[in-house]
Amino acid sequence: MGLRSGAAFMESLRDGRSLYIDGERVDDVTAHPAFRGVLTTLAGLYDAQLDPEFADVLTVWDATSDEAYSTTLLEAHDHGDVLARQRCDRLRTELTYGMMGRLPDFMNAYLLDVKSSLEHVGKHEEAARMDACLARLRREDLAVTHTLVDPQSDRSTQDAPPEAVRIVERRADGIVIRGARLLSTLAPVANEVFVGPYAPRRPGQEDYALVCMLPLDAPGLKIVCRQAYDRGDGLFDTPLSGRFDEGDAILVFDDVFVPEDRVVVAGDLDAYNNVVRNAVGYGPLQGAARSTSKLKFLAGLATVAARTTGRAASPRYQEELGEIMGLLNVAEGLLDGAALDLSRRIGERRDPGSVLRGHGRPGEESRVGIAALTFFFPYAIAKAVEVLRTVAGSGAIVMTEGELRHEEIGHLVEKYVHGPGISAERRLQVMRMVWDMTCSPFAARQALYERYYTGDPVVGRVRFFNAPKTREAEALAERLLGTVVPD
Repeated sequence: MGLRSGAAFMESLRDGRSLYIDGERVDDVTAHPAFRGVLTTLAGLYDAQLDPEFADVLTVWDATSDEAYSTTLLEAHDHGDVLARQRCDRLRTELTYGMMGRLPDFMNAYLLDVKSSLEHVGKHEEAARMDACLARLRREDLAVTHTLVDPQSDRSTQDAPPEAVRIVERRADGIVIRGARLLSTLAPVANEVFVGPYAPRRPGQEDYALVCMLPLDAPGLKIVCRQAYDRGDGLFDTPLSGRFDEGDAILVFDDVFVPEDRVVVAGDLDAYNNVVRNAVGYGPLQGAARSTSKLKFLAGLATVAARTTGRAASPRYQEELGEIMGLLNVAEGLLDGAALDLSRRIGERRDPGSVLRGHGRPGEESRVGIAALTFFFPYAIAKAVEVLRTVAGSGAIVMTEGELRHEEIGHLVEKYVHGPGISAERRLQVMRMVWDMTCSPFAARQALYERYYTGDPVVGRVRFFNAPKTREAEALAERLLGTVVPD
């Protein structure tokens, strides 16, 4: 089939899936108002692939099939391929302003990382299964999401709770799974779901060591959504909620059959525990591109808000905005660094002697992408939101478009709610966007999402402490200590 249009994507979602939101069963997700905005956004991305203005960046040509497919599914073999992916990631995330953390782009990169990790640890059969899944995605241009987190029935332990997804029956043609997984972002509007690893599984937990992909209309699969943030208030009043509310859901697998060709891992603890541990870094590159686009948008919106209120003329606010622009410059460098890291790792796995070591070079490989996502971007994005809140001040607490258009008071709004040389309509439009980015339920979810984008930040910091780079830094300090002559 190759590349799909936005209309074809929408039609593919009319599949009779079992989806529940706000206390009701939804028969057609494309017709429900809670998903209308995000579906329009996603359909626009599908159409962009077919637009001559964007096609050379968003798609690549496969000489074997004589068809184009999404660049987000390009398996890189050299630095040129990595740069092609980086351009695509930047364009797609700028088209969505960095607001959607779980675009299909994320999962396409993640699945390439899964394949690379399985290959690296010698799990070639599982890697081949993952490769077959990727080939199918290239042919069918599907939107895939994931579900990774076990039910939080007891957070005092990382052992799989009895409610977690597990294998309950093995058949010659596949497996039957039962249980639940949390926080499946984009699940309401995706085609398929990747059921992947959470915490490492231990001996005795083989039935919980499960990796597979299946369509979201699979019999027995229930999609239970959180409350929608797009409440139909219109794009003037909720310009972000009304476009980018991805939707999060709990997935309940009520004895769901998974065909053999959709199973990647089923009981192999070593394969399960290494699904992403040795990834080359497609995911961090995509994540860095998305985070950079979001930081760029926030920096721009804060500047627009400052000009709208007149605060851009004040050195106090120029200093605040200048810091965000500085962070944006750092982000651009980190994005380039993540691309270089990915290229170097791909090259080293192809030719172990290709990466030079020795004097004047790092002794241990760097992990720029995941480090940026763990440490830099959560701080930078939170700081940018705080600056946005500061430059807008109480001006972000504003009336709606309804008051502006009201026949009795509209002229009063025009008279009293303008900015310096700026109409009341323009000021309200800007401040409604600021409100949606800083104070709305959508904004609160965005803040939480950024904090936990790579998982528990404490676990991430401990992981970096236990990485080889720590020993390299420690050795440098010990070298100087060894030259000190005691008094």
